[in-house]
Amino acid sequence: MLEINNLSHVVPGKNKEPLRVLEQVSFMAPGGHVLAVIGPSGSGKTTLLRILAGLTEPEGGTITLRSRDLLKQPLYPNQLGWVPSGDDNLIEHLTVRENLISAALLRGAGRTRDELLSRVSHVLVTVGLENIATERTSTLALPQRRRLKLGLALVADPVIVLCDDFTVGLDVRSEREFEALLKLVASDRPDRIVVHATDSLANLAAYDTVVVLHEGYVAFHGPARAIPHYFTVPTYDEVYARLAKRPAQRWGDSWMKHRDAYYAAFKLGGAAESLSAAEEDPDDADRTIVMKQKSEEEATPKKTDEAEVKPIIPLPGLFGQAQHLVKRRWSLLRRSPREWIVHASLLAGGPAIAALLLWPNKKLIKEAAGGVTTPEVLWPASHTVSMITLLQVLLVMFMALRLGAREIAARRAIYERERVGGVSPAAWLLGTLLFMLPIILVQGVWMEMFLDIVSGGLPGAGLAKLLLPALSGAAFLALCLGISANSSTSERAHSVSLTLLSINVLLCGALLGFPTALGHVVHPFITAHYGWSGIIDSLQKTPFFEPIDLFVKTWFAAPNLAMIMLGVHFLVGVVMAYVGLRRRA
Repeated sequence: MLEINNLSHVVPGKNKEPLRVLEQVSFMAPGGHVLAVIGPSGSGKTTLLRILAGLTEPEGGTITLRSRDLLKQPLYPNQLGWVPSGDDNLIEHLTVRENLISAALLRGAGRTRDELLSRVSHVLVTVGLENIATERTSTLALPQRRRLKLGLALVADPVIVLCDDFTVGLDVRSEREFEALLKLVASDRPDRIVVHATDSLANLAAYDTVVVLHEGYVAFHGPARAIPHYFTVPTYDEVYARLAKRPAQRWGDSWMKHRDAYYAAFKLGGAAESLSAAEEDPDDADRTIVMKQKSEEEATPKKTDEAEVKPIIPLPGLFGQAQHLVKRRWSLLRRSPREWIVHASLLAGGPAIAALLLWPNKKLIKEAAGGVTTPEVLWPASHTVSMITLLQVLLVMFMALRLGAREIAARRAIYERERVGGVSPAAWLLGTLLFMLPIILVQGVWMEMFLDIVSGGLPGAGLAKLLLPALSGAAFLALCLGISANSSTSERAHSVSLTLLSINVLLCGALLGFPTALGHVVHPFITAHYGWSGIIDSLQKTPFFEPIDLFVKTWFAAPNLAMIMLGVHFLVGVVMAYVGLRRRA
């Protein structure tokens, strides 16, 4: 039995009084039960589901399941199936079966391949997708996508399934089919409870009981057939209009007076007394409450407490989840031609652009490196070395922006769904980094190697000029991921990251330097400064260093210091990303 008692929740208001979203909400549901939570928009349905899912902490009240206080001892992730609203939380380039296998791998450890595939096959049959299991998600119609969302919640065999607006946007026939599907899901496990929060008033008879919320108050809980009697309306469609005619608190108070009698009449919560007439409220003179006792077969409460409690499937560890996320991300890259073509173009195009800009002064650089120090040779050669070094760093940082700025924000809905299922923020972040870091490091190292080959050898310490552009890209990638994890949309994340890159171009000190004291204040925050200046500092024993030092008047970080500071920037980005991933949507 799932029991909710006096649940309340308040949302802090901005420059106004706090908004009470839920007020003393109480109801119960036995195992094998399908419960609808209905009410007008803003009645608190989604908030109630988020509290049940552990995504929101209530102000007060209790939630118990088998005498366990879920607010003090939350459900294990695999005991909960979460079907969020929205259709952007599916992985488009995977097939239906692959989506389910991926969810099963992230939510289950210690199962053999045969056991995993058997569970996935069972879910496919349950949700009615076995005939299109090999179709890509991007090709599915809306009803099929909804079935897949439900299937993803069922792979771990949860005891509670929470659906938020599961049937919104569907036609009447599909809506009826889906409500029957929820009944099938509930019956698939004797102790399972399915809760569906919806605005729809169609086909309420498909549910075992219905909770009516109005501005945070419970206005009714019982079988759908009792709703017209209770609200004195001819059809379900007129319930919301009836609710609007009375303050929400009065509906809540009225229900509390009649609740025990209705529960007794319909044997809810184990009550056994018959109801002949409810206590009249002065405000309820227009309501006639005469309920007949249900038949003995309908009234017999379900004995779910005696059902065998199934063992909980353990979750994979941090590295197990991260390993699967990396493999999945590479699979998605291979299946997205546009994405990998862009990466390949940047890998080839970035060094090519830098080489074309280097080419006109290639001869001068060779002459200066060979000992020619005349102004007409040394000064343009030194300027070219400084600018080509900056260009390398900026190109790698741009690649990092292109790779990481949208990554987390664009996949936030997928992450939130998987997080409720037990995927940790650390695993998601580690998987993202293990996928992206090799790409950006290869881009940075390859660019330097290519320019060295084209130019016949750029000046500078080998390790510094090889590693610093790549480390600059890794540090900026982490910062972009941090911005992405804390942005509401992928467009905003990209815009902020692009602004940060522009600031790096202007303030890195390569174009014109700040006064030394001001540079020490500004440059610790500028990633590009350390990638560029660390390489320039390594030129001190070459003829190129003095002209550059005279021209820009910027302090140069030693290569070791530059690497350390880029490591600090990387860690700052990782921490930002982790904090953003821990934040609830």
